[in-house]
Amino acid sequence: MKKTLKDLAPIAIPHGPPVECTPEYFKSKMETAGITRKYPVWDVARPTPQVLMEQARRDLMEAEEKLASKREEEKANRVIMDAKWQELRQKETLLKESFISFNKFIRENQEKRDRAERKMEADTQVLLRKTRETEEMRMRVAEMEQVKQLMEQQVQDYTIYEDYLMSVVRDYPEFKQPLDVLNRYEALAAAKSALAERQERDLEMLESARQEIAALTEEKKLFIMGLNNTLADLRWRYDKVKNRVIEWELALNRLKEAAAARHVELCHVRASVWSLYVKICTQKGIPLDVKESDFEQQLVVIMRALLELRRIYRIAQRRSKEKDTESTQT
Repeated sequence: MKKTLKDLAPIAIPHGPPVECTPEYFKSKMETAGITRKYPVWDVARPTPQVLMEQARRDLMEAEEKLASKREEEKANRVIMDAKWQELRQKETLLKESFISFNKFIRENQEKRDRAERKMEADTQVLLRKTRETEEMRMRVAEMEQVKQLMEQQVQDYTIYEDYLMSVVRDYPEFKQPLDVLNRYEALAAAKSALAERQERDLEMLESARQEIAALTEEKKLFIMGLNNTLADLRWRYDKVKNRVIEWELALNRLKEAAAARHVELCHVRASVWSLYVKICTQKGIPLDVKESDFEQQLVVIMRALLELRRIYRIAQRRSKEKDTESTQT
């Protein structure tokens, strides 16, 4: 089953119509523009998977060194115990040979033997204890191996996130290392949470203000009912003025119709001027530098073109007369 991540900064849904919440939203947005962002301490070390793996590896090396030292100690104890056993066997042989002649010393040797057995039993217990410690260390080493495998698996699983953070660092020069990206995310999440809390408080204040406005509205309704009587008294004056307004509206409509006719005529003239200007510029190869709304400049260009055509027409007429005169003389 896919795990749902918990939102670090949930968005607060405003209550009420959006039209009423819009002014408070922009007001809170302008107020939060000056909030000082809190950035985390940069020098505090973070326990990354690489650091944890190195710590586990160091513990494993220390355990291996302790195990090697315990094995050496066990070998030394084994040599000592073998030497003691050999010594005890020699002493036992001597006691057997001198048992008859040295009956007096049998009891002393028996006591020595008892002490040696007790000591040997104590050494055996020590050996057993060391053996148990060795087994515990082996179990500890096995556990550390399992931990090592688990850490390696976790490192492989989280490699994709490390690669993603490294790609972000490469694409965005403002980040020097992946830790900067995580710190930036934490700072933004903290700012988002603070803004959400502030927005929730503002919405609560807005709700209380809306309730006050509702109470004030009820009060004003009563006041309006009182004003309705005054309005009835003023209505007859309104009817009187309305008749005069109708007369002026009729006059105004006549003026509007005349103005509309003039406006239509003016639009046709402007369209004609623009069409003539475009044709002149197209024929002459001149770019359309004048805007469509600049009628004065268009008329200037048209006037210049007409003057030029008139001058060309006069020149052509004069040359035609000169040719006719020459042809008549010849």
